[in-house]
Amino acid sequence: MGCITSKDIEKLSDDKSILYPIGEAGRWGFANSDGEKVIPLIYESVETFSDNLALVKSNGKYGYIKKDGSWHIKPKYDKGGRFYFDCASVSIGQDKFYINRKGRKKAKSDCYYGLYFEGCKVILPAKSEKYFKEVNGKYEFTYKYYVKNDTLGHSSNIMDTTSMQLDEVIDFSNEYILLKKDGKYGLFFIWSRTIIIDELKYQNHQAQARKEIAKLIDFKYDEVVFERIRDNEVTYAKVKIGDKYGVIDRRGREVLPTKFYSLNILRGSMALVEYEPDKFGYMKFDGTAFFKEF
Repeated sequence: MGCITSKDIEKLSDDKSILYPIGEAGRWGFANSDGEKVIPLIYESVETFSDNLALVKSNGKYGYIKKDGSWHIKPKYDKGGRFYFDCASVSIGQDKFYINRKGRKKAKSDCYYGLYFEGCKVILPAKSEKYFKEVNGKYEFTYKYYVKNDTLGHSSNIMDTTSMQLDEVIDFSNEYILLKKDGKYGLFFIWSRTIIIDELKYQNHQAQARKEIAKLIDFKYDEVVFERIRDNEVTYAKVKIGDKYGVIDRRGREVLPTKFYSLNILRGSMALVEYEPDKFGYMKFDGTAFFKEF
């Protein structure tokens, strides 16, 4: 299939073979680039087409339809994912497994193709265990993160992770690790500078160090959702602050502001957004809005 390029993105609104999810009053279907309804709004939820199949929810179950709206795999799964090559992840109850395009079970090992796929090079995320360790069910830094200057100008390494009792650490990109603390998420840059605390200026150097460390990680997101393809680093992630959604890239930069009522990241650096209650449109990550009213 190859990677989607910026040139491909420019053609998205002109290519009638591409079908876009559209919704109204809690029901979903698909339209072409002219806004013509191709598949009626009869589903409880839909995903974009991948390998010419789309995951849809009907009567509480998930199945896969073709571009003509006919069933390829009838709805019987409690959860489902999009197809990549000949694999999709599904589940029935607590049983999670992979299927091929014929709906037959497939071994997980057959669904991973090494470090190259679809013509794109995989960039592996940084390994969180290199920077954090688990202690009594929480996570702390694995290394001495700041140094203290004493009254004679000598420096000594100090270990102080008491303020960084993290609930969860998650591999994110090759430079950032996603952290969770007290129900909030933030990104840690693995090349963060060493913090130097002057003991002459700060008598309680440990307290000051905790403040400085806290500044490096802004725990502001209530939710961070992303899809990792194979072992690749995250490209984009859906984030939530309060009851609004936005999008960040692999470096934590905001590419869509956190102001939408709902949001679904699509291939090609764009998203389906709910900009007002029950009003949907498409937004590219350069801020361009199009196909706004259905």
